[in-house]
Amino acid sequence: MKFSVIISTYNRENILPMCLDSLVTQNFPAEDFEIIIVNNNSTDRTEEVVESYIKKYPDINIKYYFVPRPGQVYARQIGILAAKNEILSFTDDDAILVPDWLNEIKKVFMINDKVAGVAGKIKIKWDETPPEWIYDYERQLGRLDYGSEIKIEPGLYMNAGNLSIKRDILFEVGGFNPEMVGEWLIGDGETGLWKKLYKKNYLIGWAPAALMYHYQSAKKNATVEDIERRFHNNGICIPYNIYAVDREGFKPLIKNSFYAAKQWMRWSIRKIKYDILENEKNKYYAIFRKAFYFAQISYTFKILFNREFRNMLGNNDWSINFNKK
Repeated sequence: MKFSVIISTYNRENILPMCLDSLVTQNFPAEDFEIIIVNNNSTDRTEEVVESYIKKYPDINIKYYFVPRPGQVYARQIGILAAKNEILSFTDDDAILVPDWLNEIKKVFMINDKVAGVAGKIKIKWDETPPEWIYDYERQLGRLDYGSEIKIEPGLYMNAGNLSIKRDILFEVGGFNPEMVGEWLIGDGETGLWKKLYKKNYLIGWAPAALMYHYQSAKKNATVEDIERRFHNNGICIPYNIYAVDREGFKPLIKNSFYAAKQWMRWSIRKIKYDILENEKNKYYAIFRKAFYFAQISYTFKILFNREFRNMLGNNDWSINFNKK
């Protein structure tokens, strides 16, 4: 069983080496995996960083591609199409993988040949001690934990920071859904991929020892603003699925926006209440819920009144549906 590890990166010249260091030191035969780094239009020294690893580790198959078109989904497309091996393993440019990462993923695939994909455990690695409240929201930063035992069942969610999938199956379901495309957050990314696998009842494995540490900056990521942004992005997934995935049309979209408006008002009132009571924990949660519902309203208006945006949603050029070689 051979692996293609795919990393899309953008302006992470200082963080990317941590990820690459953890990959070039894997306890796995060098001839059985390749590392594919896709630079999604970075303006820093990312290319020089990758070239230095290619020179330093000639025995490891490291491939580098530059994709000028904005959008992680397009970067992943190139990585997927460039991959030569049967298992595609996706991780982030701010990931630190344990030395037996690939071995542990392989172990779960070998248990049952019907396994379509494998999710690995994700823990948050802070650069410094963050404020206490953030630990309740580490899931928003990618933390994933289904326990310490290997399991195989339909419907297990896979986070793209630690996601491995059979290449043929990824092609069959059309790959990832879009996320950021230029300045617009279009869709639901890895969640969309998971939903497509779930609808087909594919088996997903859990590899608890295939651990990824997700490096996070306390000053940047342990902030109300960053978690609010993540709740906003999650909210967008609701109208995106109604309109672009399930193709239900305008009526259900508008109905959902009225519900979202009602909920937004409800959480706005609660936020005022918690401000008065000086209840910081509940106030933060109210802020995040407001962001979740407001995103649905604003996204719906963008669909209804922005033709260019509607056309982009209907374009579907991020779908992986190319003929397999």
